[in-house]
Amino acid sequence: MAEKNRKAKAGVPRSEVFALRLDPKLKYLAEIAARKQRRSLANFVEWAIEEALKGVPLAAADINGNRPTVANVAAQLWALNEPERLRNLATHYPELLSYDEQLVWRVLNEHTTRHPGTEGISRFMGEKFFNARLVRACWPEIKAFALEGGSLEKLDKAVLFHDGVDC
Repeated sequence: MAEKNRKAKAGVPRSEVFALRLDPKLKYLAEIAARKQRRSLANFVEWAIEEALKGVPLAAADINGNRPTVANVAAQLWALNEPERLRNLATHYPELLSYDEQLVWRVLNEHTTRHPGTEGISRFMGEKFFNARLVRACWPEIKAFALEGGSLEKLDKAVLFHDGVDC
């Protein structure tokens, strides 16, 4: 029987595709467990990951003996867009940033424009603010500069364009 085409909500994918390699024995046993729970293998793997996240502690126990797990802080870390997810992780668990995330975070914290009259002004971050609108608008240029050897001039132009300063 042909599978029906399921439509996602406007612009939002139903789920992410993720390639996974499993040991043949583990795959077989996961298939058995999935059958027992009347799930597809993909749904079983998703459920198993959700269950595992409940047991992965992110920090030492607090004074009440509670240890935050990935599942407990999911709402604190998750955001619909990548720049805000990076900010959330860097703010709460900076030690968990990947190397690439550290490079991007450094650009957000240290980049200052070099346009006359704005030299030395950080447009992305301040002591107590995160310019989410500007970071989202300049995200491709930020990542290109941080990770791919992108041009500082392109980043500065994007910042000035999106921040309403005439070049």
